[in-house]
Amino acid sequence: MSGGRRVVVTRRPPPVGSRGTTLLAGDSPGVPAIVGLQLRQALRTVGAVAGLLLGVPVLAAWVPDPWAWVAMSLAVQGVWVGLSLLHLRWAERLER
Repeated sequence: MSGGRRVVVTRRPPPVGSRGTTLLAGDSPGVPAIVGLQLRQALRTVGAVAGLLLGVPVLAAWVPDPWAWVAMSLAVQGVWVGLSLLHLRWAERLER
């Protein structure tokens, strides 16, 4: 610590294992609003998943080729991953 600059701390931080380190739902007035927005976004994601689950069999009924089933099953997996990443990004953005 030779040659280091001193930093003035105006308030002592709470101990690591204390109760004051966690933010409870009632602590901040913005938390219920964030939870509501995230719930709304989750419902949109569930709607997209439901549309995907209902739309793929309907689309598969119109296409008799067996290779179409393989292509659709691989495409659905990609859409699952894409939806999960988008939902995670949206939820994190709402928390900021």
